[in-house]
Amino acid sequence: MKEPTPRALLVARLSVMTDESTSPERQLEHGRAVVQARRWTEAGVATDLDVSATKYSPFDRPELGNWLKNRSHEFDAIVVWRLDRLVRSSNDLANLIDWCEHQQPPKTLISATEGFDLATPFGKAMATIIAALGELEAGTLSTRVKDSHTALRKMDRWPGGQPPYGYRIVDHPRGGKTLEIDPVTSEAVKIMGNMTIAGKSQWEIAARLTADGFPTPARYYFKPGTSRKTEVSDTWNQSSVGKILKSPATQGFKLVGRSVKERRLARGADGSPIRYTPKGIFTDEEWAQIQDGLKTRSRTRERSHGAAPLLGIVFCGNCEDRLYRVATVNQNSKTYSYYRCVPKTGKPRCIGYTFLESATHELLDELVCSELADLPVTERKFVPGEDYADELDAVARAMTSVRDEFDIGLYDYDGGQGDYQDRLSSLVDKRKRLQSLPRREARYVHEPTGETYADAYLRMNRGEGRALLLKAGIRLYMHSLQPVNARLFVPAEILEALNVS
Repeated sequence: MKEPTPRALLVARLSVMTDESTSPERQLEHGRAVVQARRWTEAGVATDLDVSATKYSPFDRPELGNWLKNRSHEFDAIVVWRLDRLVRSSNDLANLIDWCEHQQPPKTLISATEGFDLATPFGKAMATIIAALGELEAGTLSTRVKDSHTALRKMDRWPGGQPPYGYRIVDHPRGGKTLEIDPVTSEAVKIMGNMTIAGKSQWEIAARLTADGFPTPARYYFKPGTSRKTEVSDTWNQSSVGKILKSPATQGFKLVGRSVKERRLARGADGSPIRYTPKGIFTDEEWAQIQDGLKTRSRTRERSHGAAPLLGIVFCGNCEDRLYRVATVNQNSKTYSYYRCVPKTGKPRCIGYTFLESATHELLDELVCSELADLPVTERKFVPGEDYADELDAVARAMTSVRDEFDIGLYDYDGGQGDYQDRLSSLVDKRKRLQSLPRREARYVHEPTGETYADAYLRMNRGEGRALLLKAGIRLYMHSLQPVNARLFVPAEILEALNVS
């Protein structure tokens, strides 16, 4: 009786789709050559793309795993281009050999280019040795990759992924990639910063960006054909604005850390923060003002759009919680507005602490005019420090450039060595001189505007007056209207800054 023709399963694997030298087609060509030379038949093909043999055993791969678990009766031999396309660990190879030997009938394993098959003792020994070498190679590659990532973290090279909004990826002059300011998205970032400095809320900023048609981060970096859990939105939200304005990446600094909470400044060998660009989108003064504006709004947690006229200004004199405006309608359909101490979780409402809105406005107007008549309105201005960081950064870049020129032979001429030493020495001397100069810390100063709080408050409408008092942190604590029992609170920092007691 004639023996049945062996059936071969051709196996191909690729962990990185861009490696053309070991493309699936090339792997399968070698396998088919072996099958044709032995006059076998092709049972099928198991091709696993973007699958690491270090992470996934043959039994856990999408296509090959299905053949081994569910279709083992359809083939008699496994043919691969090289053994490392099948396994990267001695343990995985031992498990696969054991599986082949316990099949009925037993199956064989053949490498098309390494000259062995499991049908012979020599083939088994060779397979074990090759698998051990493959495992060592995989471990060495992993170590090289980790070392490369560690080195990249200390350089102004972009490690990959989506760049921070306001920047784009470009070629680094000394190899690899880096970042530069994007002329399109940086304009949106500048609008965010300028509106924040002007006292606008993140809600107002998001509305402005949407109305002006600036692309959201999701839209700008979206690549057609890629899958997403949610649809790409063209509407800006407050959260995106806040994240962009708070991140040091917006100023061109390199960040490291796996999660958002772990993000921190990457530092070079000298401990200085690494920057992709000589300067950020904002000046240091503007950046400090933006951060100050974000912190101020975060502390007050007040809405500037559609808020009650005295929200965040009037507080309960008993529990010191803020009062909220409520409205009631009487039998004659007349509406009355009040400011009331409302109950909260774990805290009952203060009984009787309800104040008619019109009377509360009158009381606040009276106290501001009488008690703040001599208190000047000030603007908190940022005075940048002097640390010569930009000049030192320019010197460091110049030194790197001179060394690179030397490495590629641009000083390879008579007297070139002397020119190289002179230029480098000059830069070293300049760096020492800059480092020795006195430094001045950045600070804020309060400068009077020429108006008192009473004058400014009287010329403003209710919304503007509320914003004036909110910004200063001035509050009205109320106990009663009849008799009047209330006090106007002015933060000590405002009084101290002006030496007002």
